[in-house]
Amino acid sequence: MDTVDVEDAIRMRRSIREFKAGERIPDEVVERILDAARYAPSPENMQMWRYVVIRDDKELKKYIADISQEMASRTFGSAPYEATTGRLWWLGDPRRASTYETMQNGDLFRYPETADTIVIGCASGAHQDSGLYYPLELFGSVVVGMGMLQMWLIAHKLGIGCAYQAFPFSDPRLAELICDRIGIPRSWLPLGLLAFGVPQEKRMLGPSRWPMEGVMFSERWGNTYTRLAFRK
Repeated sequence: MDTVDVEDAIRMRRSIREFKAGERIPDEVVERILDAARYAPSPENMQMWRYVVIRDDKELKKYIADISQEMASRTFGSAPYEATTGRLWWLGDPRRASTYETMQNGDLFRYPETADTIVIGCASGAHQDSGLYYPLELFGSVVVGMGMLQMWLIAHKLGIGCAYQAFPFSDPRLAELICDRIGIPRSWLPLGLLAFGVPQEKRMLGPSRWPMEGVMFSERWGNTYTRLAFRK
């Protein structure tokens, strides 16, 4: 991909949670997506990541979807309508209300069940041969996150829908059940999953972002970064 392609993929990537059930992604496309994760950076090139790829185990996908729905309903079901829907201001009124309803009951987060491929990203603070200690929260989680983003961008480029979810692993008790079921060792921590599938429809509309002046500081905290266009 040239520079324009990369910038377009970054700006146009969206979370796709509605897949065409039963429609398979070609194996060669899945491998192209997976291969992108290997090229993420890591300290001393230790590559402290492992990924579990789930395609054919429908019972496991449903199990993960059940846990996702439970955790989502715990999170959003107890939140006042006004508090959460404010973050969905960019959606029109009818869709905003229906979206929040599926957030409250957890239906919005059952999409791993209909995904063609689920990729679970795992990191480790112990699986390394360096003389230095690299804390999981500063290194392992970051390199897995970068690998996941690279897969996501390639998937978008290839027309494959994708969404990230951490709900199945946000409660360590439920995460342990998933680890036992698929054999993840205790020295590896599952951080989240990517769900890939053929999108039901292309989603171009997305929330606006804060301007650079709202999130970037120059040299010191509080010293607002000013874009070139506004410096004169």
